[in-house]
Amino acid sequence: MSSPDTLMPLVSAPWLDADGHPLSVRPLPGLRSDVIQSLECSYPGILTPAMKALLGSSCGLAGTELGSIDFTGCWFLEEPYAVFRPALTLAIDDAERRWIAEIGDSDLPGPVWCVFPDPEVAVYVSDDLAAFMAAIREYTGRGEMHAWLHRLTARARTVWSRRHALAMRPHEAAHSDRAIRGWLLGLPMDAYVYDLRVQGIARGWPYGVAGPSGRFYRCGRLPVFAVAGLPAEGWRAPRPRSRDAATRAPASAEVSFAIETPHSGRKPRPTPENPGRWPLGRRASGSPLRPPVRGRTAMVELRPCA
Repeated sequence: MSSPDTLMPLVSAPWLDADGHPLSVRPLPGLRSDVIQSLECSYPGILTPAMKALLGSSCGLAGTELGSIDFTGCWFLEEPYAVFRPALTLAIDDAERRWIAEIGDSDLPGPVWCVFPDPEVAVYVSDDLAAFMAAIREYTGRGEMHAWLHRLTARARTVWSRRHALAMRPHEAAHSDRAIRGWLLGLPMDAYVYDLRVQGIARGWPYGVAGPSGRFYRCGRLPVFAVAGLPAEGWRAPRPRSRDAATRAPASAEVSFAIETPHSGRKPRPTPENPGRWPLGRRASGSPLRPPVRGRTAMVELRPCA
């Protein structure tokens, strides 16, 4: 895990390309202490001192290849899949990929996942928010963001194409380690288990493997997932059906004025200089929203490991 001290320079230092020229990426303004305090009620997890310090310096980034990156937890609806919650949705890019960071007991959110709508795979991206920002900064400065995103997409397709081979069945619990053995024994017999604790080229979870009827399970907070349900639409399908993205929704004045989405073609947000800004905790009238995630009514169960 990264140290919280490594995150601040990754966000606030000038973003330059390999030749030292400024990039379009820019840190957004920090929040006042009273606004940060008000966020504690809506933040998806516990606001640690490290995250409060980050929010006081910058509430996010604008102009990245992923669109605007949000550190406040206010710009997107709650992560729809409970196996990842509590989680901070950092961005939803133009390809409708959700970039989320789990919130746990560590100083910084993490690990970071990229949840693809097609193929229906969640790819492990980095250990925490600092490592994620280091990757974004490195590939942006070298002009290799498109290549990096292409590699992540290729990894997701590899996971989907190998969804049969990567799966483990509950009856194989005797061959597993003690950390997950008891949890495996409690799963339905039709479950397919994916253990992502070992790093590899195919470190991802094909959550769409059982189709819309799938039921999700996770072994505590370990990266060990299971899907149970009839595989009529997911297991045999060569590619899953795409689904709509999660809705974006601003939640507070100081946060909303700071974050834009230049690549999305949406209307500009109100600013302090613009009389169109709205009071804290209220939505702007006419604010464009995407429809919420549809198509899956999944049962989710998080069971503690034995």
